[in-house]
Amino acid sequence: FLSVCLQGIYYGVFLVCKRKLESKKEALLILSKELDTCQQERDQFKLMVNQLRERHQGLKKKYRELIDGDPSLPPEKRNQVNLAQLLRDSREQNKQLGEEIKELKQCLAEVQGDNKLLRMTIAKQHLGDEEVGTRHFPAHEREDLVQQLERAREQNEALEQSLKAATDELQDVRAERNVYQEKAHRLNLEINHILGSHENRILDIDALCMENRYLHERLMQLQEEVSLLKSNVMKYESALESKKNCKVYGKSNSSALTGVLSAKQVQELLLSEENGCSLPVTSQSISDLKSLATALLETIHEKNMVIQHQRQTNKILGNRVAELERKLKTLEVSGLWSLPSKHHVQDYAVAFFEFWLFDCSFFFLMFCSNTLYICYYGNFICIQLHKTTQLCLLDI
Repeated sequence: FLSVCLQGIYYGVFLVCKRKLESKKEALLILSKELDTCQQERDQFKLMVNQLRERHQGLKKKYRELIDGDPSLPPEKRNQVNLAQLLRDSREQNKQLGEEIKELKQCLAEVQGDNKLLRMTIAKQHLGDEEVGTRHFPAHEREDLVQQLERAREQNEALEQSLKAATDELQDVRAERNVYQEKAHRLNLEINHILGSHENRILDIDALCMENRYLHERLMQLQEEVSLLKSNVMKYESALESKKNCKVYGKSNSSALTGVLSAKQVQELLLSEENGCSLPVTSQSISDLKSLATALLETIHEKNMVIQHQRQTNKILGNRVAELERKLKTLEVSGLWSLPSKHHVQDYAVAFFEFWLFDCSFFFLMFCSNTLYICYYGNFICIQLHKTTQLCLLDI
């Protein structure tokens, strides 16, 4: 019975060893086939390299012949060779060959890596390390993995370049920000020094620019008004001089239409026409009517100019009001200003009503905290209101 058991055990061990041997034979056959495939690919690559080398030598020889001059060619064709074009073509060909050589080197490195992997696999199988379970990659799967690795490498290079560009741009933006911060700080110090303010106090540049713009517009408007007044003064002076000359030379001054006409004179003339006292049809009356029409046109022009200036003033005031409202809204959003409560408004009502009785020619703009912003005779002022009836006018 013991011998039968031993025979069964030996037979089982024999079968196991036989199966292992068959599996190793199959693995060895597969590896030998892959090795043959790799050798064939290597031979093909060598052949491609030799062909490229021969092509390069041929092109190099042809280029030297074109440069040195082929004695078999006639002189006319030899002179037609453009050396610059040939040099450019040769550079392009050299670039293409360099790229092909680079690709071939990469393929050669991949083949060497595959051969190394195959040698390691064969060595492990010879040592009996088949329990490790080394995964076998077919040729097509290995090519796919290599292509994926190349794409991942290209993406990595592109991301590295993008990161480098973004880092450079960030450094430029930081440098520009530092420059603007230094410039703003320097301007703040200069403005504080010019205005004689405290060095630690930060001025509101937007408010100063708004005030400067408003004053500039007011100055332009005043200059236009001054020019209009000068033209009126010159007209009145010329009329006065002509009237004086008429008196000096003894000319008749019976007509009321010569010179500058007032509104009362124009009204009297029109009333005389309505009552039947018409002017005689003479050259003097025609000239008087022409002067009347000219005076009326000039008056209309002056009134139009006054209306236009008034519109410009209203536009400037409207822009000023809009800027102040935008400024107050910004302060309200930032939390530096808030609307007063109803209790405070009732406390300040007495002082506001007394000021309104004193002079009602103002335009109400804004009421915040204990300060009243109004437009008084075209000027912006703020009024500090107290619970008593005292008023403090602060010009802004």
